[in-house]
Amino acid sequence: MERTIGARSHTRVRAMVECAMLISAYIVLSRIKFFTLPQGGDITPAAGLPLLLVGYRHGWKWGCISAAAATLLGILLDGFYPPPAGTFFSFFLCLLLDYFLAKIAVVSAAGITHLLRKKSTFTVCVSVLVSQLLRFLCVFLSGFLLWAGYAPEGVGPVYYSFTYNGSYCIPEGILTMVVTAALFHTAPRLFSRQ
Repeated sequence: MERTIGARSHTRVRAMVECAMLISAYIVLSRIKFFTLPQGGDITPAAGLPLLLVGYRHGWKWGCISAAAATLLGILLDGFYPPPAGTFFSFFLCLLLDYFLAKIAVVSAAGITHLLRKKSTFTVCVSVLVSQLLRFLCVFLSGFLLWAGYAPEGVGPVYYSFTYNGSYCIPEGILTMVVTAALFHTAPRLFSRQ
């Protein structure tokens, strides 16, 4: 009985340490910005990959907790872009869509490959694609629901949100997919469930 409890405790501590290290890697990578837009959004060197690895290695629960922790640390370090409508509801919706759900969407898609028995470069790339599409959906909804006031005159809020958010989500998604595929090809054990 003691050996089982000790092994479970050891596994939990190992998961916490790995998650902390991957959150730290996310924070470091998110600080390296190739391009930044004025109302938020930037292209980084695959900053979402460490959060994806949490999802691959430890599952959805640990991934969501890590994504929430990474989001809070990011807000503390970078600040918060409040929406133009100063209501509590718009503030809450902005936090939910732009920050928390966008990060949680990234890690939740890592579970797609757990449904398959064998991981391959293709399945890993599909999970990254799904995660980036879910992230884009979150920031797209936020863009036309909350940030439409920044759209240039004569430009509809849906088109504005699509082009604004697509201008950084698409390159970041492609970069993340390429880096993830290369990492999986060289070190597939990093994507194994622990």
